[in-house]
Amino acid sequence: MRGRKRFLTDLTYLRLRLAAFLSVVGPGIITGTADNDAGGIATYSVAGAHFGYQMLWMLIPISIMLYVTQEMGARLGIVTGKGLGDLIRERFGLRSAVIVAVLVFAVNFANVLADVAGIASVADIYRIPRVIFVTIFVIGIWYVLLKGTFNFVQNIFLTSSILFVCYIINGFIAKPDIPAVIRGSLLPSLRIERDFIFTATAMIGTTLTVWGQFFVQSYFVDKEVDKKDLKSARLDIFLGSLWVVFVAFFIFISAAATLYVKGVRIESAADAALALGPLLGPAAKHLFAWGLLNASMLGVSVISLATAYTLTEILGTERKVNASFRDAPLFYCIIGFCIFVSTFLIFFPQIPMIPLLIASQALNTLLLPLIFVVMLKLINDKQLMGPHVNGPIFNFIAWITIGGFTLISFLMLYLTFFQ
Repeated sequence: MRGRKRFLTDLTYLRLRLAAFLSVVGPGIITGTADNDAGGIATYSVAGAHFGYQMLWMLIPISIMLYVTQEMGARLGIVTGKGLGDLIRERFGLRSAVIVAVLVFAVNFANVLADVAGIASVADIYRIPRVIFVTIFVIGIWYVLLKGTFNFVQNIFLTSSILFVCYIINGFIAKPDIPAVIRGSLLPSLRIERDFIFTATAMIGTTLTVWGQFFVQSYFVDKEVDKKDLKSARLDIFLGSLWVVFVAFFIFISAAATLYVKGVRIESAADAALALGPLLGPAAKHLFAWGLLNASMLGVSVISLATAYTLTEILGTERKVNASFRDAPLFYCIIGFCIFVSTFLIFFPQIPMIPLLIASQALNTLLLPLIFVVMLKLINDKQLMGPHVNGPIFNFIAWITIGGFTLISFLMLYLTFFQ
C-alpha cells in the first residue's frame, strides 16, 4: 500500500513537472529551428557538397556555443522581464540603441529577403509563377502573425519545427558512408583556404545569429515566463540547440553522400533539391523542396517578428503578439514592411541579390561579437541579475565564442577582399 502511494506521488510529481515544462516550451526550440532557414539549408548543403564530411566536426562546438549564448539571452529576459533592445536602451542610452537598431534591421532584413527568395526557389523548382506562389504564402504568413493569438502562432511555429524531419528522412535515403561520417564528426579538419574558411564562417553565422539573440529573449518576455521556470527554459534551449544541429547534420550528410561523391557543385538549396532528384529519385527532391518551403516560411515569420521586437523595444512602444493592430501599429507595420518589401524586391531579377546577401553576412559577422560583449556586460551585472549572473564556465565559453567568431570572421574578410 505504501509503495502504491509513493508511486502515485511520484507520478503526480512527474505530471506537474511535465506540465510546467510544456507551459514554458517554445522559444528555444523555435529559435533553434529557425536558424535552419533557407540560408542555413543552403550553407549546410554547400558544405556537404563541396567538402564531403570534412566539416561535420564543427557542428559539435557550434551546438555548445549556441546553447550558451541562447541560454544567456533567455536568462536575461526571464530575470529582468525585458528584451535585449530594452536593456541596451536603458543601460547604454538611446543614441547607442538607435545605432544598434539600424545595424540589426539591415542584417535582419537581408535574412528575410533570403528566406522569401527561398520560397521563390521552390516555385522555380516546380515551375510555378513566382508572383502567384510567393504572394499566396507571404499573405498567409502576414495574416497568421496579424490575427493569430500568441498560443496559435507558437503552435504554428512548433509544428513547422517538427516538419524539419523531412531532412532526416532524406539523410537515410542518401545512405551515407558511416565510417566517413564518424571520422568527419570526431576528427577536426581545417584548411586555410578561402572557400573553406568562407563556408566555415557561414556555418557559424547561420546558426549564431543577431536576430536569434534578440528574438529568444523577447519571446520569453512576451510569453511571460517566470524565474521559477528557469530550469524548464534551459531544457527548452537545450532541445532547440540539439534539434537545429541534428537537422543540420542530416542536411550535411545528404549532400556529402550524393553531391560530393558525384562531384556536383551547387550554390543554393534549390540547386541541391534539383540535383538530388536524378541521384536519389523524386522522393528526395520533393522532401528537400518541401523542407525548403517550410524552413523559408518559418524564417520569414520568426525573423520579421524578431525585427519588430528589437525596434519597438528600442523605441519603447507596444510589442506583443497578442496585441491588436490598433494597440501595436508600429510592431505590425515593421513585420509587414519586412515581409512585403522583401517580396517586392525578389520579383526584380536585376537587383544584385548575391552581393546583397554576402554583404549582410559580413555585417552579421562583425555585429554579432559586439552583441555578445553587450550581453556579457549585462548578464554579469549583479545589480541587474542578482544571483543569476554568469558562472565562470559560461563566461569562459562565451569569451571563447566571441574570440573564435571574431578571428574566423576577420580571416574570412581578409581572404575575401585581399586575396
